[in-house]
Amino acid sequence: MKYTLSSILLLFSIYVSAQSKLSGSVIDSETKKPLEGISIFLSHTTNGTISNAKGDFQLDHLKPGKYELVATSLNYEDNIIAIQIGLSNEPITISMNPTANQLKEVVVESYDDNGWERWGDSFKSYFVGSPVLAINCLFKNPEVLKFKFGANSNKLRAFTNEKLIFENTELGYRIIYLLSKFEIDFNNNTFSFKGYPFFEEMKSNKPKQIAEWNKARKQVYIGSLRHFIRSLYNNSFIKDGFEVRTVMNVNTEEITRVKELMKGGNKNLNKDSLDYYNKVHNIGFEETKVTLNPLVTRDMLVSTAVESNAKTFYFKNGLQVMNLNKKIPNEYAKTLPVYRGNEFVRTDLSLRTNSPIFIYPNGDFYNGLELLTDGYWAWSEKVSTMLPSDFMPIK
Repeated sequence: MKYTLSSILLLFSIYVSAQSKLSGSVIDSETKKPLEGISIFLSHTTNGTISNAKGDFQLDHLKPGKYELVATSLNYEDNIIAIQIGLSNEPITISMNPTANQLKEVVVESYDDNGWERWGDSFKSYFVGSPVLAINCLFKNPEVLKFKFGANSNKLRAFTNEKLIFENTELGYRIIYLLSKFEIDFNNNTFSFKGYPFFEEMKSNKPKQIAEWNKARKQVYIGSLRHFIRSLYNNSFIKDGFEVRTVMNVNTEEITRVKELMKGGNKNLNKDSLDYYNKVHNIGFEETKVTLNPLVTRDMLVSTAVESNAKTFYFKNGLQVMNLNKKIPNEYAKTLPVYRGNEFVRTDLSLRTNSPIFIYPNGDFYNGLELLTDGYWAWSEKVSTMLPSDFMPIK
């Protein structure tokens, strides 16, 4: 989850009751009159509603955690509000700015002609998922997307005024997505996005179909990033099959230093550092990092945060996360330099600017653009495999 608000959005913190209910009203920021028909939902969940004739709304059956409350309408600027579920029960007032007051960036910004024809495959691969992942996830309105490629920066951006709509028949969800950022940096081979998805569960009166959806959702969830964040928060990541190890980046100078140091044997080396020295000494051609054998404990990663319901997730160097309950899918194995079809899924994590991540019991996390993934999650964490934060696998 990415948490960044543009300057036109109102940001304030709201604390909602542990009774799992959020209520309030929506008004026009100029006339102060109540607004009917405003779509209101908690981002990354299936929980949403529409304001009534008095502008009132209510969301029930909420789980503790931090969320983005999204209020959206065709004639008003989207309003995204940070809320905490679980602390107070005061009704809230959402003030909406008419779109006529301020042109959105996408309206006045230039974009590439024939953008979808040129960049559509890249968007689908990076955002929706590889053809294998996205085969049953249909992008319903690609015509609303605009693309801008910067030749000097070698970066591709996508943006839109409208909601993106996806139908995922594999997992049984219709996803309405407010895209805030999409960028591919071709120089550094990195990709980032942020936005606010709302999940509508598809309906079926066929028990077999419902069972297939539940099975597919559980298969996607096991070993996922959300599964890992929840297991970190709940101190259950060992029980959930996760193993975490330290990853060290090494350059040519460091490799040379270690090889020189070990020419006379390793008798004088510190026992605690021996694993590192052996790994660097035996590093493969063109490799730039080594994974150390000792397991990293949760206490080395998670600490109490100042904010209620939150915990701080922080690490130095890098991490490798492996899940022992999930093997590498054949489709992913084919993308690796060396085919490794019988291994467990694993992902390398790093922090972009060495800032901490804040995690919550529902599996959401904030300061998300700080977290860089390399490996399985970089391939698998796409819209076609996205699950709502209120999803829990059926045991």
